[in-house]
Order: sequence, then C-alpha cells, then structure tokens
Amino acid sequence: MLVMPPVVAALAGGDSLLVWSAHILLGGSISLMLAMLVRARVRSASLAGAVGALLGSWAQRAVDGVFAVAFTAGQAAIAWFAATCLLTAADGSPPGPGTDGLLLALGILVVAVLAALSPLSLPAAVLRLRPWATGAVALACFAWGWPAAPAAGSHTPLAPSGLSPDGAQWLALAALFFAGVGWESVTAVVPSAAAGPRRTATGVALGAAAVAVVYLGLATVHRLAAEAPAAQHSLSTPLRWAFAIATAAVLTSYCFTNVRTAARIATRLRPGDPGPSERGPAKAVIAAVGIACCAFACAGAAGDGAVPLLLLGPAAAALLGYGLAAAAAVRRGGPLLRSAGATVLLVLVGIAVLAVPYLLGG
Repeated sequence: MLVMPPVVAALAGGDSLLVWSAHILLGGSISLMLAMLVRARVRSASLAGAVGALLGSWAQRAVDGVFAVAFTAGQAAIAWFAATCLLTAADGSPPGPGTDGLLLALGILVVAVLAALSPLSLPAAVLRLRPWATGAVALACFAWGWPAAPAAGSHTPLAPSGLSPDGAQWLALAALFFAGVGWESVTAVVPSAAAGPRRTATGVALGAAAVAVVYLGLATVHRLAAEAPAAQHSLSTPLRWAFAIATAAVLTSYCFTNVRTAARIATRLRPGDPGPSERGPAKAVIAAVGIACCAFACAGAAGDGAVPLLLLGPAAAALLGYGLAAAAAVRRGGPLLRSAGATVLLVLVGIAVLAVPYLLGG
C-alpha cells in the first residue's frame, strides 16, 4: 500500500491504473485456482506446504527456498523506499542514486535486524491494526501528493533510466508480484473453512474485490494528487518530514517481522528440521538473513531504480510458487481445474518470456 503506488506511477505513468488492473485480474484468478485446488485435497497450509502435499517434498523445498531468498531482497527494497522518502523530505525532490540512500537503507535494515534478534514481539492487537495504520498513512501521503512520481528519465531509486516505455510497464507489472504475495493465503483459509465450491468462489471473489478497492483506490488518489497543479512542492517541510518519518516507521516494523519470517522459512530448509519452534528461528539464522538483506541493499546502489529492481526477487519467487501450483492443478485436478491451471501456467510463462527481453534492454 505504501511502496507500490509510487513505484508503479514512476514506471508506468499514465498507464498505472491499467497495470494495477492487470495485476488484480491475474492475482484474483490465481487465488481462485488455488482455492479450488486445496478445497478438498489439502489441509490448511502455506503455499509451500500445499504445493508439497500435491507434488512432493521437492516442490515444497523449491518454494521455501525461493521465498527465503526473495524475502531478503524484498526487505532491501522496502528499506530503499523508506530511505528515499526520508531523503525526499529534505527538499521535496526524489534523490538520485548513490551512497546517501544506501547508508539510510542499511541503517533501517540494521534497526530491523537488531529488533528481530531481540526478544521483542509485537502484540497480536498491534499486528491486526498495523495494516489499517499502513493504509491510513498511505492515504494521507497520496492525498497530499507525496511522494510525487519523478520526471521521466530521471535517475532515482524509484525508476531505472534507460528503459523503453514498454520495458518500464513490464517492470511495473513484474514488480507488482511483490504486492501480490498474499494471493496464496487461501491455501490456509479455504481448507479450514470447509465450504462448498460456490461459497468458496464467492469468498475469493469478495476478497479480490476488497483488494481491488484498496489498491486501485490508493493508486487513483496518488495519480490525481500528482496531476494536480499544486502537488508535492507545495508541502511544507514539517509536513514532508512527518510523512517521511511515519512511512519509515511503518516500513521498519514490517522489515522487523519479515526478517523473522524469512528466517523461519530458511529454517525449514535444513535437512531433518522438525518443524517450527515456539521460540522462533535461531539467532544465527536471523543474523544470516540480515546480512543477506544488507548485501541486496548494497547491490541496489550499483545504479538507479534500486526499489523496483530489488522487487524482482519477490516477483520471481511468486512466479515460481504460483507456477508450481498451476502445474499441480494440471496434474491433480479435474477437467475444469486442469484447464484453469493450464491457462494460469501459460499466462505466467508468457509474462516471463515477454518481460525478460525488455528488462534486459532488448
């Protein structure tokens, strides 16, 4: 909610709502396919657990492996975005690539990793309220037109220069898979609900509609505010700093919990792992994940466009996880589910085949 609308606006410009709509349509279709796949065949589980139950342990390890790596790249992207907001607060203009953004991003990651290594644990009530607080901060920022999309061709952490317009749109669509990590939550919800196919489909449709309202609403507010004559530069310096600090605080809290999540996923990859521990992952694993996050953040300083390029890590993980789920639908489903799985698989492969040449500059 905080990261993706500015990134998609910086990449896709006037076509940002079209890119969002394509993502929501694809994500809703994937969620419906997963819901129907696990409804009668799988116990409540994560995406990796559901795919493993249908295809074998190798598939579960493959999904866990790519998501463990992807989460580290994702936290680096989040930290870079928070650092960009803090630097933008100084004079109202998005910063260029360089060590200033890197040092701030590393600082945010260090704070998050130290919190993850500590006994600190967010209460369940705080975790329930955090998405609402995040949405409120995002809505306030975008209603005031902050942060505004950088000018086309400018060197900033939000958009690489040198991409063709088509390449930028493909990068926006690919990076949106970061926002789409969550469509697979039906693998845990649907089996425990034990509803019939019609009620399951209705529930998924209502959930997708809620996601569409939130994301398309925020993207529309961001676009309208950015197009207004008095946009970002009309903000007072204290207000810019208030938005930047609120954004950084919320995103640092997500880095803190996501580092622990990545460590839990990495722990499951160890041979003979008995399963999740009530004490959580070992500190050594958390530290290793933190080092990987910082390494990805350093890689983001090599050029401009650090945020969307780092988001390609979670995008690749989601693509592989959803692709394996579609393959499971083709292999284990009935005629209708096999058709749906084959369609989703073809679309995912098509996106990868079409996007990669553009992203490589071809």
